[in-house]
Amino acid sequence: MAPRDVMDEFHRIVQNDVPLRLIFIPEMKIVGRYDMQEYFRPQVEAITEDGVEELIWEGANRESVVARLLSEIVKYAILSHRWLPKDEPTFKDMINGTATGLGREKLWNFCDMARTHEIMFAWSDTCCIDKSSSAEIDEAIRSMFRWYRNSSICFVHLAQTTSLEDLQADEWFERGWTLQELLAPRVTKFFDKDWHPLVDGPNHKENPEILQHVIAATRCPEQALRDFTPGPFRVGDA
Repeated sequence: MAPRDVMDEFHRIVQNDVPLRLIFIPEMKIVGRYDMQEYFRPQVEAITEDGVEELIWEGANRESVVARLLSEIVKYAILSHRWLPKDEPTFKDMINGTATGLGREKLWNFCDMARTHEIMFAWSDTCCIDKSSSAEIDEAIRSMFRWYRNSSICFVHLAQTTSLEDLQADEWFERGWTLQELLAPRVTKFFDKDWHPLVDGPNHKENPEILQHVIAATRCPEQALRDFTPGPFRVGDA
């Protein structure tokens, strides 16, 4: 059994820091936080006190060590995209297995990409919110920045882009939520319309080549794009 503080932090993360509902990629079905908790529980319980102490001896404090260990286990990918005029899969579609068309294709491509990154849970605003529940919609709106911030990686799908030169003209940059979804994640990858990465590397926020195009499109300071820290006069609350 893992140390008590590790288990307590694990439960806190799952209950507070991840979305209410996610896609479990191996089965392409909507699941809740409890399902995610049970999926990761064996890996978390395998953390030992010796393993924690070993990292503390390397100079880190216990709290940061526990956070680091859990971040390597509790992972989900998140999608940033522009909605299609029709055929975006809904919560009901995912429950009933009735997703179709280009929206289904986009969602499945997103989940396939997450799986190639060894991530088994994913979140999309199209189908992971039960829009028949006003309370769930309210919570999603209030929590959106935090959910993007706490994701392991954000995949940005630019549906009108075929190369870096096209990027600035993509309608994704005209969306009202783009700024939040651009600044909040710590790790982001940009993909063209056919789901090819626009540049190499594990985190495109660290790639100067693509950053210059994003800066031109958004007029955001480079430091904010690389490592945005919310403050009392900034968007969101981490």
